[in-house]
Amino acid sequence: MKKKHKIKAIIFDLDGTLLDTVQDIADSMNLALAELGLPEHPVEAYRDFVGNGLYKLVERALPEDKRTPEMIKEVADKFWKIYEEKWPMHTKTYPGILYLIQLCVAHKIKLAILSNKVHYFTKKMIRYFFRGAMINQGKNPFGVYSGEVPGTPDKPDPTRALELAAKLKCKPENVALVGDSPIDIQTAKNAGMVAIGAAWGYSSREELEKAGADYIFDTPQEMALEIEKLPIL
Repeated sequence: MKKKHKIKAIIFDLDGTLLDTVQDIADSMNLALAELGLPEHPVEAYRDFVGNGLYKLVERALPEDKRTPEMIKEVADKFWKIYEEKWPMHTKTYPGILYLIQLCVAHKIKLAILSNKVHYFTKKMIRYFFRGAMINQGKNPFGVYSGEVPGTPDKPDPTRALELAAKLKCKPENVALVGDSPIDIQTAKNAGMVAIGAAWGYSSREELEKAGADYIFDTPQEMALEIEKLPIL
């Protein structure tokens, strides 16, 4: 990390950054669409559909002439019923993520998660993948987190990112926001945080560069090497 960026906390995006969730999202959405006789999409297409919350995901998956508020809600409701059962089928942490988290903990870097996935589901996934023995410590390393909550703005609005920074008791300039999409980079910029692009996720390095990322890493291991250079506080 550049000397001007003194990182005391890191806020991670969830889908496409910590967890590879696209297969289960695609399978669940395609089943919901099929139930209504609507066209399905290949898994790769969902890499471009995710990132802006459930209703934007549904809107992007629907044919243009079907994107009415009523249809979006109907498909969203069907999707959640299916996804509630299917979400752990293929979802997994990216290779090297658990080590990266362990390293951050060892370097006394505070951790949080900011997702546009609904809040209760964000909580469920964090507990499933990151609590206890999987990180080799007694508690969830993500002390605070925020998913989508009705009435609160989604990324790239900086409100929730700044709320997390306040809970972590860190100034925005000492917080890095790590995400795989231009939306995450825009969120970091809007919040006055260090923007780190996770090129191992659903967006390309070129897209992250265009969005203005301060740093871009191709793998969690590459990011870990940079963390190792930081002094242990």
